[in-house]
Amino acid sequence: MLKKGEQQRGITLIALVITIVILIILATVSINVVLGEGGLIQRARDAKDLTEQAQEEEQAQLDSLLSEIESVLPFEPQPTPEPEQGETELADEDKTNGVIEIKWLSGTSDKVSTEPNAPLIKEDLPEGTTMELVRYTGEGTTERERWVAGTEYSYLPGTGSNDNRSSKWANARVTIDGIDSYFVWIPRYAYRIIYFDSNDSKIAYQNGTLTEEEAKAQGKIKGYSDSRGIVDAEGKKVANVESTTKTMVSKDYFMVHPAFTADVTYGGGFGNNNGSSDNGISGLWIGKYEAARSDTVGSTQGSATTLKVQPGQTSFRSIKIGDMYTYARAYSPTDLKSHMLKNSEWGAVAYLTESTYGRNGTEIAQNTNSSYLTGGGTGTAYVDSNKLQSSTGNEYGIYDLRGGSYEYVAGYYNGSDANTTYIGYGSSFASIGGSSNEYSTAYNSSGSSSANLYYKYGDATYETSGWHSDVANFVYSFYPFFPRGGSYLYNASSTGVFYFTSNGGDANDYFSFRLALVV
Repeated sequence: MLKKGEQQRGITLIALVITIVILIILATVSINVVLGEGGLIQRARDAKDLTEQAQEEEQAQLDSLLSEIESVLPFEPQPTPEPEQGETELADEDKTNGVIEIKWLSGTSDKVSTEPNAPLIKEDLPEGTTMELVRYTGEGTTERERWVAGTEYSYLPGTGSNDNRSSKWANARVTIDGIDSYFVWIPRYAYRIIYFDSNDSKIAYQNGTLTEEEAKAQGKIKGYSDSRGIVDAEGKKVANVESTTKTMVSKDYFMVHPAFTADVTYGGGFGNNNGSSDNGISGLWIGKYEAARSDTVGSTQGSATTLKVQPGQTSFRSIKIGDMYTYARAYSPTDLKSHMLKNSEWGAVAYLTESTYGRNGTEIAQNTNSSYLTGGGTGTAYVDSNKLQSSTGNEYGIYDLRGGSYEYVAGYYNGSDANTTYIGYGSSFASIGGSSNEYSTAYNSSGSSSANLYYKYGDATYETSGWHSDVANFVYSFYPFFPRGGSYLYNASSTGVFYFTSNGGDANDYFSFRLALVV
């Protein structure tokens, strides 16, 4: 009991309880404010996420803007940096797992474009000759009914590492004196090749789960073939090639494919086309099938020396390579600059076929027809059962690139030790000591062991040697000419778009050729 005058000290039990309850309530409120849903911490996290998202969107917009600027303003090609000389070459096994990347170029310029050049059609042709774009309907009983006048094409990139069968390369029909022939448009492009350490790394890159930067950091890139030459992952030169002009069109070293350039020593040679600059041409028309005699009917080869390019026809064979060259030039020599396909042009087709705009790394099927029928069979076999023999996996691509007949191209060894008899079979364009021109390419090679020294960029020889297990034998003194693609006679592993070997150029039932046009 308190005495009079003493003050009460402390608090009652009830007051203590009330105080504790109040403190608990305040603590709960504070915790909810800080930690609860919509609390300070959650808001801070949300703010962080929104900031990062905004930064990513800002970077994406910046990248898009830069890309748009680059597409409007031409890239100013810088002198290709001279890579350091390496001590050894890039081993063949280090070039096996390669990816070919493509950038479209605008017109005859070196300006990178988001779209390929539209196909060029020549209209002011001599009487009896016409050229028109065509699209496939599949209706009717003749090729002219199945392919009607019209525009339908799309160069669509594949995704991941899956076989791409979506591209529809532009097709045209040329009619000369009532005989139809079909051609496919290859637009001007730049390319580079990235060599990976394994197929797994290559597939990861194609599927987008491995970036180029990551692959380099992890040692999964062995090297490149680009405007610097063939270099290791650090850009040091590891293989030599004869001096030549290599145009760098973008900062990642993409180079103009030589088939579209004006430099004949580079494998091209078609400048000043329709008044254009010396940059070269905007594209090529490639025979959709191997050439046939104009009076050939199915498997019965005719006797005419004029040509046609149609499916279901036995290819034009059993003539010397020089006659192939002559007949190809005579098809339409002035207006369409017709000619026998060159190595660089074969390479342009092969690289586009292998790229994401073609079959995306999937090897095309082999033409195994023992009668050398173009498109792999009679009638509509090229559509009914042989679409996978096409460079696009559908009827809009190029056929007979693998199997069928061997295809001679207008490329040859010109050394002083060349076999005089064999090189004489190509005398219409080849000679000892001869030089390259717009319709043929001279190689200074001295044998298969020197392919790395004397190949031409983009010709689908040394850069892609052995891809898909294709045979790779370079020209030399005894066999001075290049056959491409392989034959129906060989098993699948010995044929393909990267197949090349050497031969004498004499008349042989196994060898044919293909037309190309420049308009």
